[in-house]
Amino acid sequence: MDEVDARVVAAGVRRPAQTKATQDSAELWCAPGHGTQLVRDLASAGERPIVIRVIPGTPAATAVEAAGGRVIQSVPAAYVPSAHPAVQAWAEQHLAPSRTEGVHIDTGDRYSLDDLLDMWMTPYLRMHEDWAPTGDVEATRQAFARRFAQDLDVRRTTVAVIGGQPVAAVFTVGPFDGTLMPVLIQIDDRHPGRKRAATAAVATMLIRATPIPVEFDGHADEPVYMNILHRIPERSSGNRTPMNLTEVS
Repeated sequence: MDEVDARVVAAGVRRPAQTKATQDSAELWCAPGHGTQLVRDLASAGERPIVIRVIPGTPAATAVEAAGGRVIQSVPAAYVPSAHPAVQAWAEQHLAPSRTEGVHIDTGDRYSLDDLLDMWMTPYLRMHEDWAPTGDVEATRQAFARRFAQDLDVRRTTVAVIGGQPVAAVFTVGPFDGTLMPVLIQIDDRHPGRKRAATAAVATMLIRATPIPVEFDGHADEPVYMNILHRIPERSSGNRTPMNLTEVS
């Protein structure tokens, strides 16, 4: 924590990874013009680099950049008012064809926690291997088991099934501060029906989320997710997006 004239101008915390990850996570708050030295101190407090989530244009983003931060992943603006008529119309429009194209939608409560973790882990590892590789797969699985047991909304988690096999899913956690956080995953990223399965899963989730707004957590380098996100009406910035994951060594 940094103070100027008995006023706190920056505060941060470093959280050592519990899963043999290659980075530690950190959080930062700072007033304009402050925080850079605190970021350097957080980065030098351990051997691994730190990753800080920052909203572009904020004092924290400026401080992290000045400390030598490097953007390793971006999360685009993804707040969607699920109850808006245009959003519901879009969801119904894109769900209807799937019913005649062999896509079946299950809710998460039809599966055990272990089943859901089986669906989650391989896509999660694949989605992070280039910028935040996992060092201990079993420890990571157990960490998600605890998180899902506490925060996963299984009734609003949707699984798109083709030919009896799960192809895509939206894992929905929250709500946090009145907003649900869905994450789209491609369980089978080589399936020829992966795009229509993913679209159906997202559309179903938006219908079931009503009236709670959602803010997707998805990466800019995921082409299927980005294609769907760009077509959802009424999408805008929210409290958590757009956001950059920035690494400081």
